[in-house]
Amino acid sequence: MTGAGVAGEGMTGDIAPHRMGEPSPLIFHLSVALSAYGQALMMAPRADSPSFPWTPGLAPERGALAGLDQTEIAAEIAARLRATLTGIAVWQAHPYRRTLGEAPAIWADGCTRLRDFGALPEAARPDGPPILVVPSLINRPYILDLVRGRSLLRWLAGQGFRPLLVDWGEPGPGEAGFDLDSYGARRLVPALAAAREIAGGPVPVIGYCMGGTLSVGLAARVPEDVAALVAIGAPWDFSANVGIAGAMRSLFRSRGAQRAELLLESMGEAFGLVPVTFLQTLFALVNPMQAAMKFQKLARLDPAGPAAELFVALEDWLADGVPMPAAAARDLLVGWQIRNLTAADSWCFLGERVVPSAIRVPALVVCGESDSIAPPSLARPLAAVLPQAAVRVARTGHVGMIVGSEARAAVWRPLADFLWNHCS
Repeated sequence: MTGAGVAGEGMTGDIAPHRMGEPSPLIFHLSVALSAYGQALMMAPRADSPSFPWTPGLAPERGALAGLDQTEIAAEIAARLRATLTGIAVWQAHPYRRTLGEAPAIWADGCTRLRDFGALPEAARPDGPPILVVPSLINRPYILDLVRGRSLLRWLAGQGFRPLLVDWGEPGPGEAGFDLDSYGARRLVPALAAAREIAGGPVPVIGYCMGGTLSVGLAARVPEDVAALVAIGAPWDFSANVGIAGAMRSLFRSRGAQRAELLLESMGEAFGLVPVTFLQTLFALVNPMQAAMKFQKLARLDPAGPAAELFVALEDWLADGVPMPAAAARDLLVGWQIRNLTAADSWCFLGERVVPSAIRVPALVVCGESDSIAPPSLARPLAAVLPQAAVRVARTGHVGMIVGSEARAAVWRPLADFLWNHCS
């Protein structure tokens, strides 16, 4: 697929090397779209039947679809598939490249860095109150610093805070055997200690996605160093069998967690780490049609406009995944997702069981109403077990809480208000 031949309309050029074969797994995204639209075409003659399995809220009035023309449906399907391919080609050939420089590192160990956003020109107070920011291990941390105007960390620095970002880096030979406890003891606790030394006392901790769950473990196990806790889009209770992700968890539980553990161990032995493609496939399974629909949206945008550039920046981040050590992947996918050790108060972190009800610092739990990665059914139960937790439900998705058009009003500003109330 070449960018010049399909994109047309204002976007020419070859595929950017870092987008070659993306979005991954490309064959999965294309085959899912083709299969879903094919099934829709076959089911169309029955769409007006009382027994048709409409999604609640989408069923039309009886008789509205009588005499549905399958030829017109086929033409619409062809147009949507074409738009998906066009959108992918526009992204692959887009001239955008990430230019934001990295914040300087003030602490490092192995592949992990603690990056000081108080040292950037955007910082209103380079010596402002330090805040430790913990991202997910699965994706690169620059979702929190995506582009100018959509960077939570630069915005917080502009508000007078000193965000200190835990940049996990890409695991190498030194991290190949790490489980989540290793990441906590050898990277997270020292990073927190460095932040505390700068602050001269306990510091607030912000965690995003699985970084939020890890931050709960940190607050539970090192309470003397944590002044306040913020969990944004952090999954906690995996018992809910909601959507495709819930169905997948139920399937794995029914077949036994040992099979999943064996699969991850085999990947670690074969590749050294659990490959990015495997992790991206799991994300794709949560919402199989998402890629097709979002690239259709890109095809409708002006490729030279700001909306398209933001789309491309976000898609570049999504494609820029990192592999995981097999032991850490086992803790995440089996310990959390399948065995639900977090909500069962059976998760051991930093050598002991994590008991969130014992966390006495003020906490803020932020959920995304349309979050498909950590929906409210997974994230909101955390607030119920934290004694001093407030809950904020934003009308956004998982990534939208950080970089969406509503993020500043719905998440950033309330987050800053909370932090000012609890910074030493």
